[in-house]
Amino acid sequence: MAKFDRTFVRFVCYRRVESQKQRLGLFQAFDEARDCDFAPSWALKQIGELSDWFQQHLTVPSQFSRGGWKGRGQPGLSWFKPAAADHIRQMHQLKLALEACGVHVDILTTRDPGHIIWQDEYQVVAEPGARKF
Repeated sequence: MAKFDRTFVRFVCYRRVESQKQRLGLFQAFDEARDCDFAPSWALKQIGELSDWFQQHLTVPSQFSRGGWKGRGQPGLSWFKPAAADHIRQMHQLKLALEACGVHVDILTTRDPGHIIWQDEYQVVAEPGARKF
């Protein structure tokens, strides 16, 4: 198996998630882009189209923590699996549109996202432990 066959990918912006050490994922940055005073119309249109695409082609994870409904566990982070080539390609397009609206985006990769608590064909949700992503 090649090195990148087991590499998970996460797209994040610069903001932290509330009081946590983890950074905000791109799907949570849509409002920030839409509120930007200098957002180009092409970028806002693309954000809307990509949002629709992901709603049709990506399942919302059913679990983000081992702590159950009271949230006692550490919040999990969503990562794309290596097999999610189409999804990752669309995320790169979303990155370009968000950055045109002033939202800086970083691409993170890891071979060990942490303790996997949920997964489907294209993504995992993993508790990162002591690591900062």
